[in-house]
Amino acid sequence: MERNISADDFCRFIWKSYLEERRYDLVNEFVSEKISVIGTGAHEVERNLEEFIASFTEESNSWNGRFVIRDQWYQTTELSDSHSLVMGELVVREDTDEGILYDMCFRFTVVLEQTESGWKIVHIHQSVADPNQASDEFFPNHMVEKTHTQIVYNLRHDSLTGLLNRLYFKETCERFLADGTGGAFLMIDIDWFKKINDQYGHPAGDRTLISFSESLKSVVSPKDLTGRIGGDEFTLFLADINEKSEIEDFLAMLKADWEERQKALEMHDRISVSAGITFTSGGNVSYEALLNKADQALYLAKKNRDNELVHWELLLR
Repeated sequence: MERNISADDFCRFIWKSYLEERRYDLVNEFVSEKISVIGTGAHEVERNLEEFIASFTEESNSWNGRFVIRDQWYQTTELSDSHSLVMGELVVREDTDEGILYDMCFRFTVVLEQTESGWKIVHIHQSVADPNQASDEFFPNHMVEKTHTQIVYNLRHDSLTGLLNRLYFKETCERFLADGTGGAFLMIDIDWFKKINDQYGHPAGDRTLISFSESLKSVVSPKDLTGRIGGDEFTLFLADINEKSEIEDFLAMLKADWEERQKALEMHDRISVSAGITFTSGGNVSYEALLNKADQALYLAKKNRDNELVHWELLLR
């Protein structure tokens, strides 16, 4: 390369070499020992030559794509006799024969130093950081993956409460049982829920469902399952809980949390819930058997209702 090439032509050469030709071998020749970089991703910051080379090496080994430059502009400002600042914008498209074509537009500033051997890159700043770019990506292709993840989440979760929906709760519980995981199966519903809707309106009913769901989330462990199977009915599978005393401890935590959480609902009366419970150790080896037994226990709990905020019945066989 000519030593007297202009600063903006030098930048044109660098971007073309990097984006279109994947010339990762240019580091030693054109990068200053004082290099620092701020990239398009929030994680892309290299503060020195060592960090820059490490990032460059990882990219060259992990990503095999390339881009075609579709449009570009440059503007150079001389900072001193030996330093220039080049700012500009690039519009590029991923050069691929498969997958989704990705267009990207980014702006940059580059600080260059004129040395005896020619221009050296001192600093590069690309903007603006893309919130869709994951920490393991060199270009922000994460948007499609994020959208797919959201679709899958919506298919598996209840839209109001964020708990597992009926179908996915059943599928996951069956998978637990097939793997030999034992535990307690609970059916819970909110007492006189229709009265809440009639007296306070359906928005208040929705707030009640959401609030009770938050209570459930706060007392279950990460290994447990919590679902809303419809209306004001909820199902839980508490893994590795097989003793009545453990259930009593769990329901005591739920009662305390639900009693405190109700204060924000500003209802005139306390809202009680009923629970029907059974264990896998009671001979229930299928999801349907657990559901039926817990449903029977729930019926008894509602029939034998007392003044407790959480009242429950346990059926083993």
